[in-house]
Amino acid sequence: MDFGGKNVAVLDTIHGGRQICKKLREIGAVAVAINIYHDTPTPDVIDTFDVVIAPVHAHTVLTERAEALGIPILTHHQAVGQLVQQTGALQGALVFEVTGVKGKTTTASLLGNVYSDRRLLALTSRGLELHENGRYIAKKRLSITPASILMAMDLSKEFDFDPEVCVFEVSLGGTGLADINVLTTLSPEYGIAQHTKTSTSAKMQMIANAKANSCLIASIETASLAKPASCLNTFGESGATARYDNIRGDKATIAYTSLERMDGSRVSGEVRFALSGSYDVRSYEDALLCFTTAALSAGLSPEAIERTLSDFKGVLGRMSAATINERFLIDNSNSGLDELSIKEAIRYGLTFKKAGHKVVLVIGEEAKNVCDGIAPEALISLTENDALDHVVLVGDHLNTFGKGVVRTNSLESALRKALALTDARDVIISCVKMWR
Repeated sequence: MDFGGKNVAVLDTIHGGRQICKKLREIGAVAVAINIYHDTPTPDVIDTFDVVIAPVHAHTVLTERAEALGIPILTHHQAVGQLVQQTGALQGALVFEVTGVKGKTTTASLLGNVYSDRRLLALTSRGLELHENGRYIAKKRLSITPASILMAMDLSKEFDFDPEVCVFEVSLGGTGLADINVLTTLSPEYGIAQHTKTSTSAKMQMIANAKANSCLIASIETASLAKPASCLNTFGESGATARYDNIRGDKATIAYTSLERMDGSRVSGEVRFALSGSYDVRSYEDALLCFTTAALSAGLSPEAIERTLSDFKGVLGRMSAATINERFLIDNSNSGLDELSIKEAIRYGLTFKKAGHKVVLVIGEEAKNVCDGIAPEALISLTENDALDHVVLVGDHLNTFGKGVVRTNSLESALRKALALTDARDVIISCVKMWR
């Protein structure tokens, strides 16, 4: 869609609406950002607009009114994709987009690692990073809402940086900018838009918005939901394009058969790599496999992929293992933390426990920095594990916990308290929902 000269309503000022408005005005549209969470105007405010742009997770009377009047409605994802195309940005760059419920940050981070010797723009849950020949040019804290791609483009201009490769981790779908679309997982599914939609329906934008001649990377289970793609490579169990031939001990082998690369050629072979032991392999299995499939699809050599996987030490805050003051630390504090991930961290942490030593669970959320918290009853259930010696709770608003729980309001403070409760060779399991 050519937005020039159009009257456009952009809904949701919290999740990128202002950035989309700014870009629309730059190309000649008359754009207005509308807050749909506080002081929402009456539905008839929509009547004078030519186009309405709304986040896929929103459910509001304003979009209902637009539908009734036949006013075109685009998601933020679609609008961002069309705006970038209309401005001519990213021409000539190889673009990856990564979405999914689990594994997207790891997959995107690994793609950034393997291309770090190029002019790389990487936007992940870790923020925006610009690299050139293996060195940082810039780093900025940004979310993975689709509008952050517009902010990334602006920052690139400020640094006169023309990326060769872009890796975008995107929440709830794809924008249609990618040459290689990566869909990590669709489960566990959850409700969005006041439970009028599912997370799966949103993430399938990755497929619906895909540009012609792009490649789709998806699990073999998800691939059955995809429309016929010009290039489709799957990962997973037997029958997938890429699957584990072996993963145990300190080594792994990924086999791939008739994998289609972007140039149309097909290849078969193996990727062999070492496992560093600094992360929970079980929790990373799918992401390592997904990354490998995407990298091979882009035409990278098995040797480059093997080096990246062998050098991988895990992602900060995602099931990584380290030491802190001679204690074992399982770091699983991140923005995507959920009940299942906490259970996995406790399981992993207990594998480090030695006879006669303690285990401390740091759990909760830095509420001011997260959109959707974890239900208090779920947190309580997770702490009722006989193998845990102490619990340090992060989050002043979590008042349902009883006595005997050490309370604080930040991860930094919680780790100090956990250190005070432990001795050398004890285990600290860190599970706080927060921005890293």
